[in-house]
This record gives sequence, structure tokens and C-alpha cells, in this order.
Amino acid sequence: MGLPAASESEDLSSKMEVDAFRRLFPLRYFERHLTESIRPDARPVGRARDTTVSLGAVASADGSALAKIGSTVNHVGCYQNGSHDPCPWRHQMRAA
Repeated sequence: MGLPAASESEDLSSKMEVDAFRRLFPLRYFERHLTESIRPDARPVGRARDTTVSLGAVASADGSALAKIGSTVNHVGCYQNGSHDPCPWRHQMRAA
């Protein structure tokens, strides 16, 4: 194991500087991206993150879904309890 190549070292140094600027001056960091119409993850401002939704993610639930938006994942499950049906769409979800 040797030392990293000069270009790798420069890339690491540059990434550390950007990260330090983002943490020290978050408002300026995000304002700069918005004025250039680009997000910090390099997406244009008008483009949404990749999104997927899976219905019926939990077999034991009356209704459930798993949604992924970018790197954020949200899981929801609902169960019928008593005579009140908290998930009126559950029959549609099972049919899908």
C-alpha cells in the first residue's frame, strides 16, 4: 500500500474543501447552487429524483406500500382493527 496518486489526493482535497464550505456556510452553499440552477447532487432544478412505489409490501398487513424517492425510503403498513376500516383502499391494493 503506497500513497495515493497526486490526482487522487487532489480530488480528496477538493471534496474535503467543498464539504467544509457546505458545513460552515450552508446558506451560501445552497444559494450558489440555486443561482446556477443546479442541485448539489448535480440534478437540474426542474428534474425530480428517481421514484418507485411498491404496493402490498407487507403480506400480513391489510394495506402497505414501500416508496423510494432518491435515497430516501419510506415504508407504510396499516392493519384493520375492529369494525372501523382505517384502510378503505386495501381491497384495491390486494387486487393490484
